[in-house]
Order: sequence, then structure tokens, then C-alpha cells
Amino acid sequence: MILPCRESSQVDRSLTRKAVKLALYELKEKNGGVLLSEHALKICNYAPNLAKTIAGLILSSNDLSFKGECISLLGLQFQEINREVVEDCIKEKIISAIGINDRKPQRTREAASFLFGNEVIQELDTLDKEYEECQEAFGS
Repeated sequence: MILPCRESSQVDRSLTRKAVKLALYELKEKNGGVLLSEHALKICNYAPNLAKTIAGLILSSNDLSFKGECISLLGLQFQEINREVVEDCIKEKIISAIGINDRKPQRTREAASFLFGNEVIQELDTLDKEYEECQEAFGS
């Protein structure tokens, strides 16, 4: 079946949009913090101070159970505990969460519940849904 010229160009445009979105998504994935939004970059500037504060709270605690739980959540061992290692680990997790949240469409962003998990996010499904919603909204 041969599509009329107008329908064919709409299909081509649709496929091109989808291909560009997927290519940009892949580029963002491969180049972590490089392609963050301006807003995410501003937030990332606070990560070192926030990490330092959180590490200070953890390390200054006299509650060994609390310290152990925090160190465990960070994926560290007790023998690895020093201020710099804990700060770096926390900063890395904060920046990672900011990057993951920055890749989500604005309307689906929520609090980062994945700071300490190794969950795989199905970002392509989100892009497909966003694309379909745009198609419905603009009638293309």
C-alpha cells in the first residue's frame, strides 16, 4: 500500500522526531552530567555542601546503629569510613539523582526515591508516552 504524499511526510516527520529523541536520550545517557539542564546544573552546585553537611551529621553521631545503617545505605564498609570517602559517595549519589530526574519530562518529575537503589528506569517508555501525548495534543 502506498501512502499519499501528505500522510507519508507526516509519518516521516513522526519517525524523524522519534529518532532524534532517542538519539538525544542515548547521548545524555553516555555523557552523564554533560547535558544537564541549566536548572539541574544550578542544583548540582549545591551538592558538595549538602554532601559535606550530611556526612558531618552521619560521622558526628554517637549512635552506632544509625552510623551503620547510613554507611550500609551508601554501600560502604565500616573500615572505609573517613570524611572524604563518605562525602564523595553522598555527592555522587546526589548528582546521579539530579541527572536521572533531569532526564524525566517536567510533568512526571517527583522526589528522587532512587538515591540508594540500583533500579533501571524505563526512560524510553516515558519518551514514547510523551511522544504519543504530543501527537494527540497537536493532531500530527
